Amino acid sequence: MLGQGIAIYTNEFRDTLPPGRLPKIDSRNAYATINGGRKYRPMFVAMMSTAVGMPPFTDPKAYATDTDMFGEAGDTQNYSSSLYYCPSTPEWTDERNGSYGYNYQFLGNSRLVNSSDPASYKHWPVPASWIRHPGRTIAVGDCLGTAASFAPSARQPYLNNGKDAQRVGCEGFNLDPPRVDPTNGEMADAPEHRTAIDARHRGRGNVLRVDGHADTQTLVQFGYKLNPDGSIALDGNNAQWSGNGLDVPWTLAFTP
Repeated sequence: MLGQGIAIYTNEFRDTLPPGRLPKIDSRNAYATINGGRKYRPMFVAMMSTAVGMPPFTDPKAYATDTDMFGEAGDTQNYSSSLYYCPSTPEWTDERNGSYGYNYQFLGNSRLVNSSDPASYKHWPVPASWIRHPGRTIAVGDCLGTAASFAPSARQPYLNNGKDAQRVGCEGFNLDPPRVDPTNGEMADAPEHRTAIDARHRGRGNVLRVDGHADTQTLVQFGYKLNPDGSIALDGNNAQWSGNGLDVPWTLAFTP
């Protein structure tokens, strides 16, 4: 279903891939119209909801200061439909700490270069036509969150609305590629913590490619390297992530 969402969104928005999340300008901006109403800073999955055909939130809120019918703030709402979270992690419903992460660095880094310029996106919009290998390039995947930066023994259980980097699922909507440049590039929780694919399915993770097909592989097959303590290293291989088949980290100087 998410593969269909990417295809339809890209077609409706003139060949543009979804942003990872709309940037934070203030408590009232930016918002977008999704399936169900206006939503404050929707994540990539919510941005595709019109194409998916199922509202992601029962009571979407347009401003961060609004509180929904469940007591959640407008920027920390919970997905109400199981289409938007992995069946293996049914408690991971927090939109920030989600079970599915997006290859935002290469496909839709809508963070701002200049906070005073709401249009100074780091790497968005990204035309789908820039992706030279859509059948190879990862778009969405099961995400471990920032707990990937820690040894498995140091990782903590999931917490809805939690912001402790050691907790699984934290910042899960942002999926970092295997190779990152924390100095000239960035990570999901820059500059300290990275995310990675979660091998939650018997040692393998599920991904969706840009062309819409899904597959499952091990972390090593996706390009990740493990440190001796089991944490995810920073120097993996990005050939399945960059869109052009090259093993390069994302930086502001990146060109497809």
